[in-house]
Amino acid sequence: VESLVRKGSSESSLSRPGGEEFLVFIPTMELPQYVLVIQGLLHRRRLLSDDLFLLEAVAHIIARRIDAVRSAHERCAVAIREQEMRKLTIEAELRALRTQLNPHFLFNALTTIGYLIQTAPARALDTLMRLTELLRGVLKRLEGDFSTLGQEVDLVQAYLMIEQARFERRLAYQVNVPSNLRDLPVPALVLQPLVENAVKHGIQKCAKGGIIKIGAEVEQRKNENGHEAWRTRDLVIKVQDTGQGPEDKGQEVAWGAGIGLANIKKRLHLHYGDHAALSMHRSPKLGTIVHIRIPLVGSSDLLAEESECLPSGQGVKE
Repeated sequence: VESLVRKGSSESSLSRPGGEEFLVFIPTMELPQYVLVIQGLLHRRRLLSDDLFLLEAVAHIIARRIDAVRSAHERCAVAIREQEMRKLTIEAELRALRTQLNPHFLFNALTTIGYLIQTAPARALDTLMRLTELLRGVLKRLEGDFSTLGQEVDLVQAYLMIEQARFERRLAYQVNVPSNLRDLPVPALVLQPLVENAVKHGIQKCAKGGIIKIGAEVEQRKNENGHEAWRTRDLVIKVQDTGQGPEDKGQEVAWGAGIGLANIKKRLHLHYGDHAALSMHRSPKLGTIVHIRIPLVGSSDLLAEESECLPSGQGVKE
């Protein structure tokens, strides 16, 4: 085993004038590592074997202490990060719950159901079941920070079916999510704020309405040079609406800085760091498009199956 105590060389950047110098390396588990410089021994005496043994023992004690302090700091950082993630998750859950228990939303939903009872009893029952499913789904999200993509899609479909009963032909939607992606884990309530914004800022403000499209696919991640990163893939979720969208840059900034979207951005960053992202852009032809990019970790088995798309909802008739 290489000794932790070594004689300094005159070329060393740690060398100083004035006598023989010894370097004591502190063997910490992780970088950065430290070096103690011993210089100016009395009477220029040499270090004996007992001195070397003592210095190595001290170096190991210091290293263990540094590792312990680092571990404590890491545990604290993890605890703080988990607490922040839980806080943001609760905020998202409460926001979703407030949205669904919003008097205006419930009033509109119940008014629509009351109208359908007289005109289309079967649709009234179906809409009532979707409202029950929606409220139950939001409450279930209180049980954890993560859900599956399939569960999130089912939740927003229940929401869209209720809104579709209200807007009728003004609102159409399409869901195109491969079946082998439905079991992938995603942060809870990551889709609902995007779909709500699409209805509120896109469909509702447009006299002729529009269509909301929800899709998901797996893409190979690209590095800074634009080349595909080896064995690194992302789940990309897209929410698109062909409605009016933000009328100007100021509205677009306000739309992107909403509480729901800010919560999603923070949770993505806390869960995945810089590997996840949320982006939004407006196209005159395609409408407003929001992308969520989430890194895939340990999902190779789920992705090994052949992709099968399960579109649902109603498309726009030409």
